[in-house]
Amino acid sequence: MRFASKDVIGTFLAATVVLVALAVVYGWGWPLLGDYRAGTIALGVIGMAMCASGSDYSKVKGSHPLVIAASVLGVAALGLIVAGLIWATAELFVGLAAVIVALWFVTTVRHLLTSPELRPAQPALP
Repeated sequence: MRFASKDVIGTFLAATVVLVALAVVYGWGWPLLGDYRAGTIALGVIGMAMCASGSDYSKVKGSHPLVIAASVLGVAALGLIVAGLIWATAELFVGLAAVIVALWFVTTVRHLLTSPELRPAQPALP
C-alpha cells in the first residue's frame, strides 16, 4: 500500500485540473483559458495525460468494482467533453472537472488497495 510514481503524477495532474477549473470559473485571465470551451479542451488534455500516466492495463481485471466505476466515470467524462465543446456552459465544465477528480480518486484508491503481485512492476516512492 504505497504510492507509485504514477500515483504522484496523477495527483499532480488532478491538482492541475482543480486549478484550471478555478481559473476558468473565476475568470483569472490565464492565457488560453478565456472561456468554458477552452477550459473543456484543457481539462480533456489533462484528463488524457492522467489516463496515459496512470493506466496499468497489463493485469487489470474488468470485474473489479473500482474498475467498473472508473470505466463509467471515463465514459461520463468523454460525454461531458463532447457536450462541453458543443454547448460550453459552466455546468458542463464544472461537471467535467468533478468527474475527472472523482476518476482520479477511484483509480488512486484502486491502486492502493490492489495487492502488489497484481500490479505491474514500478518503482515505489518512499
